[in-house]
Amino acid sequence: MKTWKMVLLVVIALFAASGVYATLLVRRGFSARESPSWIEAFAAGIAKSLAVPATYRMKDPYAPTAENIREGEEHFADHCATCHANDGGGDTLFGKGLYPKPPDMRTAETQNKGDGELYYTIENGVRLSGMPAFGTGSGTGTDDAETWKLVLFIRHLPQITPEELEDMKKLNPKTDADRAEEQREDEFLDGGAVPKAPAEERHH
Repeated sequence: MKTWKMVLLVVIALFAASGVYATLLVRRGFSARESPSWIEAFAAGIAKSLAVPATYRMKDPYAPTAENIREGEEHFADHCATCHANDGGGDTLFGKGLYPKPPDMRTAETQNKGDGELYYTIENGVRLSGMPAFGTGSGTGTDDAETWKLVLFIRHLPQITPEELEDMKKLNPKTDADRAEEQREDEFLDGGAVPKAPAEERHH
C-alpha cells in the first residue's frame, strides 16, 4: 500500500476515534473532578507547548540570590500557593478541584521549561485551564520584577527546606476566621483564657 494511502487511513481512523470519544465525553459531562484521559492529556500538552511564543526563549535577568529567591517566595506564598501549595505540589483544596490539575512544579515537567516559558505562563496565563494572567496590566498588581523572581523561586522549589515551608505559612492568605483563631492563640500564649474551638463559638 502506498504511503499516502496509509496516512489517509490513519487520519480517518483518528477522526473516527475522536468522534466516538467526543460522544462519550458529552454523555458523561465535563466534570473537573475526573482525571483526564490520555487523549485529553495529550491534547492539553500540545496546547501548552503552542501557548508560549518562540520569542520568549530568554534567561531570567535576576540572579538567584537569597534575597531575590526570598522575594519570590513571599509573592508565591501570597498569590500562588492557594492553588499550587507552598511546596509547589498542587495538593490544595482549590488545586484538587481544577481541571487540568496544577502541575507538580518540583518535577522535570516544570523544571525543564525555559525561564522565558515560565515567565510567559505567569504573565499571560493559559487559556482553558485554571491558570490566570498575573503580569503587568492584569490588574493583580504584579510587576515584571516580581514575575522574574517568581521564576527564581520555582527553580528553588525542589530544594525547599522544612523551615522555609513553615515560614511561608505565615505569608499565606488568611480568612477572618483564620485571623481570629491566631489572635485567640496569641492571647492564650500571653496568659489569657483557653481559646474556644470554632465549633463551640458557632453553637448557641
